[in-house]
Amino acid sequence: MSEDILFPEDFLWGSAISAYQTEGGNYSNDWFEHEQKVNQIKNNDRCGKACDHYNLFESDHELISKYDQNALRTGIEWSRIMPSENEVNEDEIEHYHKVIESLERNKLTSFINIHHFTVPLWFSSKGGFLKKRNLKYFEKYCEILSKNFPEVKYWNTINEPNIFASMYYLYAEGPPSKQSLIAFLRGTRNILHAHAIAYHKIKEYNPKSLVGIVKNFPYFIQKEEGKIWVKIIAKIADKFFNQVTLDMLRTGKDPFIPFVKKKWLKDTSDFIGFNYYNVANFVRKKGQFIDLEMKLPNDKRVTQMDWGVYPLGFYKGLMRVHKELKIPMYVTENGLATLDDNFRQEYILKHLVQVKRAIDEGADIRGFFYWGAIDNFEWNEGFEPRFGLIGVDYATQERIIRNATKMYGSIAKSNRITAELIEKFDLLGD
Repeated sequence: MSEDILFPEDFLWGSAISAYQTEGGNYSNDWFEHEQKVNQIKNNDRCGKACDHYNLFESDHELISKYDQNALRTGIEWSRIMPSENEVNEDEIEHYHKVIESLERNKLTSFINIHHFTVPLWFSSKGGFLKKRNLKYFEKYCEILSKNFPEVKYWNTINEPNIFASMYYLYAEGPPSKQSLIAFLRGTRNILHAHAIAYHKIKEYNPKSLVGIVKNFPYFIQKEEGKIWVKIIAKIADKFFNQVTLDMLRTGKDPFIPFVKKKWLKDTSDFIGFNYYNVANFVRKKGQFIDLEMKLPNDKRVTQMDWGVYPLGFYKGLMRVHKELKIPMYVTENGLATLDDNFRQEYILKHLVQVKRAIDEGADIRGFFYWGAIDNFEWNEGFEPRFGLIGVDYATQERIIRNATKMYGSIAKSNRITAELIEKFDLLGD
């Protein structure tokens, strides 16, 4: 008979959302404009009211707390705070105060995200993060947040700089829908600089706040196996998507600028937020030199995003970051889109086993946030993918409690995966 798997005392058990994907009513940013193009979003969906979390945040927080989570990663929408270049919307600042107060009332430790993909239309019209001179506007935004929200203990600066830059500038899957390797490199560098700017600005006003970047770490499996030419491609891709961030945080190396190190870039994360979903797998396809798939060739079961499931890559990524940075980690996103709630439960459990494995081998992992707390608008995929622990009926805004919600809550409440769950899902059988 298996024994319970225990997690460290004071471990944070939470879930995550983003402002734009859940709030609804965001009309002053680049993604709203992007959505107005015909056939840009799957099924021609529009974010619109989304989950109406802007108005329903209190009841959502109560529900998350009711099912025994003790933390929530959420965000502040830049275009609400600064709808125009020289305007600060005090009503929206007050709104986000109410959101943070609600989290505290419901005993949910708050992780507040500063930037999660969207930018104000006025910032986008100036060239956004492609123009280094525009970082002064982001710095002003960070100063406004720092001055107005001293109660925030945990700040996430930039969500997934690698995904943002590739989505916007490499694959043309987001505004401004441009494809350019040069734009990708420039955008990545500037948004990593934006992280450091946010770190220093928050510390200037609130030195006791803990500040960290959130980085998606896709596991490029062919770095370790496969043909030589594919190994080389995988290593280059890993360098661009993963290593430049680690190098910057560890040594101050300026991304993509050879031999240049800057002190103000170094050690700009008190902790790192670690996001993981899948492998990145290079395959050869007819009519193409190579293609990138988020699954393995032998995967029999995939998510609604056509992503495979590879928990071992999660463990390897956690250990890599631990060895390179040696700072506290929080798993700030890990989850899957599926209509099969049994699949969701199995996914959560198998990834939590890898978290505990990494902890036992020395990684300082202090919390886990499932993506997402509730179903949401999934960018170009629209409303079809169902990531949420809690489901949403978009026609009525009714919240639907899934079995995964209850299971995850039972783990959070007891701080353990029980022997019963281990046996039921054969967690130690792989």
